[in-house]
Amino acid sequence: MNDQPAPPTDLRFRRPVEADYPGIAAVVDDWWDGRVLHGLLPRLWFRHFAGTSWLAETDGPVGPYGPDGAPRVAGFLVGFVSPLDPRVGVIQAVGVNPNQRRLGIGRALVEHFVEDLRAAGGSTVEALAWPDNRRALRFLAALGFEPDAGPGSRPLYGVPAFEGYDFGTEDRARFLRKV
Repeated sequence: MNDQPAPPTDLRFRRPVEADYPGIAAVVDDWWDGRVLHGLLPRLWFRHFAGTSWLAETDGPVGPYGPDGAPRVAGFLVGFVSPLDPRVGVIQAVGVNPNQRRLGIGRALVEHFVEDLRAAGGSTVEALAWPDNRRALRFLAALGFEPDAGPGSRPLYGVPAFEGYDFGTEDRARFLRKV
């Protein structure tokens, strides 16, 4: 039995544009329960990686910007194809408005990215998460991602992770999914 509400019927997916950045930057830390993420998501992602990223929007009364009746951001995915290995797509961030979680928006954003990667001949998607972010870990597992327990990883918060992965101080769990 599915106890999840149905996705919004007016949900649309499109490529983000640089003009979307200010609205998303204004809410991104709140969408991550106050964890400071805006420094990891500068404007350049919306300027240079729009062709490999996705935005979900709705006409509903939620979202970070726009006058009443204007499209509102329900979620976004920022990602890219690795220039070093074009078989690998990297998800930099996926965010869904907390008022619209568990509606399949995040899943749909990831699947749009996976389809793009598959069409380009890619075979693997990589995503990072803080090893103590239970919501992100559950989300990635539900989408078929598996933790990378390769060399250099060790259990942190019960998941294989890499100590000091970013900035020498930030631990990360790396997840992989075949496409």
